[in-house]
Amino acid sequence: MSSEEEFDYMSDNFLAECVKEDIRPGLIHSRTQQRNHNIHKKKKVTDEENKQQNKPQRVVEAERREEGLSSAINDGNKGFALLQKMGYKPGQAIGKTGTGRVEPIPIALKSDRGGLGREAALREIAAEKLARRKRLAAQREKVTSVEDYRARMIKKATERNIKEDLRKSQKACERLDTAEGYTEPEEEWMWLPREPKAIEENDEGDGFDEDEPETPENTIKKKDKTGQEDDDEEEEEEEIEDVEYEPSEKLEMLTLYLRKTYLYCIWCGVQYDDDKDLRDSCPGPTRDEH
Repeated sequence: MSSEEEFDYMSDNFLAECVKEDIRPGLIHSRTQQRNHNIHKKKKVTDEENKQQNKPQRVVEAERREEGLSSAINDGNKGFALLQKMGYKPGQAIGKTGTGRVEPIPIALKSDRGGLGREAALREIAAEKLARRKRLAAQREKVTSVEDYRARMIKKATERNIKEDLRKSQKACERLDTAEGYTEPEEEWMWLPREPKAIEENDEGDGFDEDEPETPENTIKKKDKTGQEDDDEEEEEEEIEDVEYEPSEKLEMLTLYLRKTYLYCIWCGVQYDDDKDLRDSCPGPTRDEH
């Protein structure tokens, strides 16, 4: 390599070639970049100082106003001095009881172009919307309560009608069955319930005495009585296991029995001549159809 082709290692061109591919941010690679950076930095500082010195009038007024409102009244104020002579102390709450306001009411200045009454109107609208939502919620709750009450009343009336119709059906069934010669109902609930007869307890009716000596005859009697009691208990268990129908189910089955057996309708109060007469004259097998 000749001397003409050798690089000057002290020149800016050599340094620029060395860092040409270095793109890391914040690095200053030449004196020109350093000088431009210093100029930009000084300009930025100067602009900030000018901005602080040449603030708009409204900004200066706002800063002074905030400074004045945030600072407490000093003793040099005549009004405050008069309050102190009347017994007021700095930081004390106003009022006789000492439970009043300590800090003054803050001043809210408008910074937008809205009218003086716009914010008040918006507040009233928001309050009205809230009150309307509360009224609607109360109305919904009231409607639900009324509907529940009506449903309960309808259910009670329906149950009362079912019991009354069942009683009429049982009475009619007993009358018609008795007229046909039946002495007992097919099902116990098909006739009006009978009041249970009082059972008189008789201690001497058991057929043997506890103090009686043990003999084969007495032993047989006791076994027979014990076996009879076991049979009674089994019958009672079978009765307990029987299905207990609802009044509406009893009424439905008893209505079917009266219509099929005797061509009788409790709501019409008539015993018809034949099936055709029943179909043509009776509206149906329910209270609602009548």
